[in-house]
Amino acid sequence: MNPADHQNESIGCLAICGVGLIGGSIARAARSRGVVSEVIGIGKNQARLQKAVEQGVIDRGSTEPESAAAQADLIIICTPVDLIASQVAQMLPHMRDSATITDAGSVKGEIVRELQAEGIDASQYVPGHPLAGSDKTGFEFADPDLFEKATIVLTPTAETADIHTRRVRTFWQALGGNVLTMQPEEHDSVLAMTSHLPHLVAAALAAAVQEDHLRLASSGFRDSTRIAAGDPELWTSIFRQNAAATLAAAREFQEKLTHLITAIEQDNADELKALLAEGKCRRDAWREQRLRLES
Repeated sequence: MNPADHQNESIGCLAICGVGLIGGSIARAARSRGVVSEVIGIGKNQARLQKAVEQGVIDRGSTEPESAAAQADLIIICTPVDLIASQVAQMLPHMRDSATITDAGSVKGEIVRELQAEGIDASQYVPGHPLAGSDKTGFEFADPDLFEKATIVLTPTAETADIHTRRVRTFWQALGGNVLTMQPEEHDSVLAMTSHLPHLVAAALAAAVQEDHLRLASSGFRDSTRIAAGDPELWTSIFRQNAAATLAAAREFQEKLTHLITAIEQDNADELKALLAEGKCRRDAWREQRLRLES
């Protein structure tokens, strides 16, 4: 199926639980591409939902998740990761048999384990994670092109029905995403290194600089600490939900940092240069991969 075909597969009603940057961007992307007929925003703050309606992000808002779930063909949960499992469990019993539920959380294993521990039939649930975002928050910054050529990871379990996985894959492809699948545990291990560790390091680096030194901080500080501006509450939940994998990634980073420190202490220019070259090589390889994906 080519990308143009995806745009002809309309979803009647899309419900988004958590109309922030990601949820708002999904809504704008789906509406602008004609992928959905209606978007319901689910949240706790009616005033915020009404503002999202007024700004054209969603068609209507609801503070009643069960009622919205009963009307939706596809539900996407875009709330902090420590809330997702309970929200899936809350809405599943009220969904039509043909409806699908997925999420945009950056941790997958713990959500799956929580649902399995509760003995919930989650055959309609497709764990997902769009690798896209910003340090900004709120639907005011929603971008309809946020997922264009972005990597979207789906981690269906043995319990997930294939029809629902196909539906979520088709939806993300219609929004311009490149979809791949993997196991929840593999996702969490890789993302700990490529996403969660960078935020941990950026936060530590930003916190280590004294405030009266900031007047001398320029592009290097800006580029290496940008993601430290992310929502602390959101990232606290991510680190707690993916603690084991994040700690493993942090220890690998700590080992690399120790090697660099030792090379400087010993004035070992050859070792220092080799370590820096290794970092440059990996960064250059990442850039080449991104250029290929975006071409």
